[in-house]
Amino acid sequence: MVHLLPIASGKGGVGKSALAVSLAISLAQNDKKVILVDLDLGGANLHTLLGLKNNHAGIGNFINRQINDVSALLQDTGTPNLKFIAGDCLLPGTANMDYLIKKSLIQKLSTLDGDYLIMDLGAGAAYNTLDFFLLTHNSLIVTTPEITSVLNAYSFLKSSAYRFLSSLFSATSAERKFIKKYTNEAAAGSETSFLDLLDDLYEEFPDCAEHVKKELELFRPQVILNNGNDSHDLEMCRRLRALSQKKLGMGLDFIGFIPHDDNVSLAVALRTPLVVSNPSCKFSLQVKAAAERIMLHNYNYSSESFDNNAEDADLEQLGHDFSEGHI
Repeated sequence: MVHLLPIASGKGGVGKSALAVSLAISLAQNDKKVILVDLDLGGANLHTLLGLKNNHAGIGNFINRQINDVSALLQDTGTPNLKFIAGDCLLPGTANMDYLIKKSLIQKLSTLDGDYLIMDLGAGAAYNTLDFFLLTHNSLIVTTPEITSVLNAYSFLKSSAYRFLSSLFSATSAERKFIKKYTNEAAAGSETSFLDLLDDLYEEFPDCAEHVKKELELFRPQVILNNGNDSHDLEMCRRLRALSQKKLGMGLDFIGFIPHDDNVSLAVALRTPLVVSNPSCKFSLQVKAAAERIMLHNYNYSSESFDNNAEDADLEQLGHDFSEGHI
C-alpha cells in the first residue's frame, strides 16, 4: 500500500515545492518507488522544477472529466524510481473541484502502485488543501525561521486541527453541528480556543471522548524548517512546538533543518534540482537526511513505537547535524 505524504505550507515563498521535488528524488535514490503529484491547484509548477515540458495530461484533465484513469497521467522524470503527475493549472475549474471529484481523485491516487505518493499542495488553508493534508496523521508542513512564516504555519495547523476534528463525525451528526456552531462563534471574535472546544465537546457528548482523544493523539504532523542560517533558528521550531502544544494540544515531529543556499534559485532557473546537480552540497545532504527521517518516521509510526515524549531531542539532533554537516 502506498504511503501518502502531503506537503503543505502556511504561506507561499517558503520553498515548499522545491523541497517536495528534492525529497521525492532523495526517496527514489533510496530505492523507493515514488510518485510525485502536483496538487498546487491553480498554481502548478512542479514540471518546471523537474525540467519537464508542460505538455502532458495532468490532474486538471481528471478534474474536468477528460480522463478517468489516474495511472494514465503518470510520466517519467528521468530519475529512476520517480514518476510524476502534473497539475494542469491552465484548465479552468482545476482549483475548485467539487466534493465528488475530490473523493474520487483521493481514492484513485491512493491505489497507485508505489512506496510513497508525495503531494505538493497549494499554500494556505483552503478546504481542498486541508482535506488533502488530512489524508494522513503525519503529513508534512514546511516553514522558515521568519516569525511571519512560523505564525502562518501555526495558523495552518490550527485550521487543520478544526477540520480534522470535524471529519471524525458524519456531516449530519449533532457533534458536527456543535463544532460548526463553536467555530462560527470563534470566527465572530468570542474568546474560545481549540482546547476549550474539546472540553465542551466532551462534556456535551461524553461517549465520543475516548475516540476523539485517541485520534487526536495520532494526529502528529511532521515539520521541516527551510532556509535556516544557523542553529539559533531552531528557537523558532521550539516556539512553533510550544504554541501548537499549548493552544491545540498537538505534537509535532521536526524531521528537517535545511540550510539557505543561493544555488537553489539557480537550480530552479536551470530546471535541474540541486540534489541532482550538486548532491554533496549541504542543502542536498540535509534534504537526504530529512528523507531518511521520513522513512524512519513511517516505519516507527506504522509500528506505533514513536516516542511522543522526546520533546526537544529531535531539535537538538537537527541542530547538531546542521552544524556538523552530517546525514
